Amino acid sequence: MVAESGFGTGLNFLMLWQAFDRFRAAHPEATLQRLHFISFEKFPLTAGDLALAHQHWPELAPWAEQLQAQWPPAIGGCHRLLLDSGRVTLDLWLGDINTLTDSLDDSMNQQVDAWFLDGFAPAKNPDMWTPHLFSAMARLARPGATLATFTSAGFVRRGLQEAGFTMRKTKGFGRKRDMLVGEMEHTLTFPAQTPWFARSPSASREAAIIGGGIASALLSLALLHRGWQVTLYCADSAPAAGASGNRQGALYPLLSSHDPALFRFFPAAFTFARRLYDLLPVAFDHDWCGVTQLGWDEKSQQKITQMLSLGLPDAIAHAIDAQRIADEAGIETGCDGIHYPSGGWLCPAELTAAALSLAQSRGLTVHYGHKVESLSRNTHWEVRFDDGKQAQHASVVLANGHHISQFVQTETLPVYPVGGQVSHIPATAELAKLRHVLCYDGYLTPQNSSNGQHCIGASYHRGQTDMHYSEEDQQQNRQRLIDCFPQANVGKRG
Repeated sequence: MVAESGFGTGLNFLMLWQAFDRFRAAHPEATLQRLHFISFEKFPLTAGDLALAHQHWPELAPWAEQLQAQWPPAIGGCHRLLLDSGRVTLDLWLGDINTLTDSLDDSMNQQVDAWFLDGFAPAKNPDMWTPHLFSAMARLARPGATLATFTSAGFVRRGLQEAGFTMRKTKGFGRKRDMLVGEMEHTLTFPAQTPWFARSPSASREAAIIGGGIASALLSLALLHRGWQVTLYCADSAPAAGASGNRQGALYPLLSSHDPALFRFFPAAFTFARRLYDLLPVAFDHDWCGVTQLGWDEKSQQKITQMLSLGLPDAIAHAIDAQRIADEAGIETGCDGIHYPSGGWLCPAELTAAALSLAQSRGLTVHYGHKVESLSRNTHWEVRFDDGKQAQHASVVLANGHHISQFVQTETLPVYPVGGQVSHIPATAELAKLRHVLCYDGYLTPQNSSNGQHCIGASYHRGQTDMHYSEEDQQQNRQRLIDCFPQANVGKRG
């Protein structure tokens, strides 16, 4: 694991990635198989400027092109980029490093093998070089970790020494006469910032996942990639029989102006999901056609005004007026709204099934028709099924939807089930014009070219777990569409 105090054009990262590739080619049996790079950048380049800068190093083009293809929008916080089929992980933190290092939880303590410090002189970036940063570097550095920086400023050397590094001057590069290098020769101890989250890692790297939906499928792939042995138990006879069985689910970020944690999480999670879905080597119906959330009444208009005040980049969300919606979405709504240009729809049922098939080809063991009745733990987790059989596992992950609170260990969780039904309707001449996903007091998707159908929905019944078809919900989905857009013909039969 390598950490860096200023990403800039990514040159350090690209050269390290190039060296990592060459090492793996020369030593295919080496223990080192993955590279994790963490970098901080307060003033990120635009995608265009990044590509322009990379033209100066054509020898790095094979790596630079992959980075450019996944370059995130300028949203503060952490952006995780999975590169080289997941062998290289780049955690790009956008914002002030002295603030962001406090966001790295205790599991990151003493994990960094090498630190690359900003190449600019402290005089050009004085706010970064602080005792707080030096202390954070020492907290994250494992014993034996190294660091290097082009600067040879005395206060930098002294600050790093006070933090715990052994520092020395060495010959610089190019026109630089001197530079600083250092090593963490001690094993430092730091009090846990959040001791209530402390947990012992699993030594066996073996886990069971309970559930057969999209969360189970993608978690299986992630654990397998990290070398875990994974077994999945699904109560149903096939995957995606619950909420993941939707044929067209809208994908866009949930924006909140009231909760800072949600505001940080969802835009980053949305952009990560888009990158992940585009990289998965599986086929599933989808269309990144954009999502438009409409201000169809006074309350929804106020909510959209609050979301627009968050100041997100236009690539994530921007205002859109009624005329532009009509021109771009293809249907007259009479409403202004907020548009998510990178959003769209996907088929969760197909994605789940395809991801699980991929995971099985990589070593996942799947057991359908296995309903878990109870869990108990001694030295291992005992998983008991409804037929009386049992299985033992080192770790257990619950991803079983509204059944998550059925166990003694989870019955006090502050969660509740929500029942809902979507409706699949055939395309009409008017509906076929739709080019965006529309969200109102429900949602409407463009037609899926694979089956000529649209999806409208969804009903919402808090506390309900009934999975049977409801004709009343079917009519309510249709009526809600008509009520929101009485001037349009989108809800009419024809």
